[in-house]
Amino acid sequence: MSKNKTKRARREAKREHHKKASKLKPQPTTNSSKPLQTAQQKKQKANAKAQKPPPHTQASQQQHPIPFGEYDNILLVGEGDFSFTRSLVVEHGCANVTATSFDSEDELRKKYPTFPTIHSELTALTPPVPFHYTIDATKLSTYKCLKPTAHSPYDIIAFQFPHTGGLSRDVNRQVRANQALLVAFLRSCLETGIVRERRKLAVEKQRSQKLGAGDAASAGGGASAAMLGAKSKTASAGEEKEFLRTGGKIIVTLFEGEPYTLWNIRDLARHTGLKVVESFRFDWERYPGYRHVRTLGAIDGGGGWKGEDREARMYVFEKVGIKDEDGEGEDGRSPKKQKKGRKRAREGSGDSGSSDDD
Repeated sequence: MSKNKTKRARREAKREHHKKASKLKPQPTTNSSKPLQTAQQKKQKANAKAQKPPPHTQASQQQHPIPFGEYDNILLVGEGDFSFTRSLVVEHGCANVTATSFDSEDELRKKYPTFPTIHSELTALTPPVPFHYTIDATKLSTYKCLKPTAHSPYDIIAFQFPHTGGLSRDVNRQVRANQALLVAFLRSCLETGIVRERRKLAVEKQRSQKLGAGDAASAGGGASAAMLGAKSKTASAGEEKEFLRTGGKIIVTLFEGEPYTLWNIRDLARHTGLKVVESFRFDWERYPGYRHVRTLGAIDGGGGWKGEDREARMYVFEKVGIKDEDGEGEDGRSPKKQKKGRKRAREGSGDSGSSDDD
C-alpha cells in the first residue's frame, strides 16, 4: 500500500470520528426563562427611573418669590411712567397699591409718552389706583395724603431704581448725592408723628436757650421752657402712629456694577437702623409690562440703553422695633453702636454689591 493511500485513509478516518462525535454531543436546550428575566429587568429599570429624585438645582437656578403680596398695603415711591405700578396691580393682583411720583402730572405727560395710557387704565379700575404727584421721597411721612390709618400702616415701601439724575459727571459727587438721597428716603420711611414732634421741640428748646439772655429774658425763657415741657408730655402721651409697621419691608432696586455698588446701600440701611434681610437678582420677566424709564425722560427716537437689558438687584430691608429708653437713639441702638455704624458707612467696608442669592 502506497504512502499516499495511507495518508488519505487516515484523513477519512479522522473525518468519520469527528462526525460521530458531533452526533453524540448533546444539543443546547433553549432557555425559556431568559426572555422573562429580560422583561422583568426592563420593568425594574423603568420603576427606578420613575422613582429617581429630580436633579438638585442651586439657588441661582430657582426663581425667587415676588416680595409683594396681594393684600399688602404697598407704597411705591419715585415712579416714572407707572408701568411698575401697573404690573403689580394688573399682572400680580395687588389690591392696595398707592403710587407716587416726584414730578407733576404735566411733567410726566411730557417726559413719558406711555404714562397717559397707563394712567387711564389704572384710574378706570374699581376702586381706582390712587396717584399722587410732586411727592418728595425724603419727606414721605409729612404728606397728609399718604398718611395711613392708625390700624393699617404700610407693609411695604418700594423705590425702583432711585437716582438724583445727571447733576454732575463727577463720579464721587454722584455717589455722595445718591447716598444722601437713599439715607433721607430710608429715614422718612421710619419717621412717625411723635418723632417729628420731638425734633420740633428740640429746635424750639435750642432757640429759647439762645434768646434767654438777661434776667428778664431768663424769666421769659423759664416760661417758654415750661410750655415746651407741657408739649413734650402731650407728645409722649399721644398715640404714636406708625408710617411703616414694625416688621414691614423697604425694597430698593438698583442696577449691578459701578457706580451703583459704590453707594453701599447695605451699610446705609444698617446705619439708619434697618435690618438687612436679603438681596437677589431682579428678574424683569416676572413683572410683565414693566419698562425702566430714565429720570430725565424718554429720549427722542427711542435711543440710548434699555434698563431691561441690564442686570439689577433687589434689596429687602426690615423695620425693627424702636426703643425710647434712655441711652438709646431713635433707631433703637446705643450710642456706641450708632458710632460704629457711622464709621462703617464712611469706610464703605468693601460692600460692592456682592450677592446674597445669585
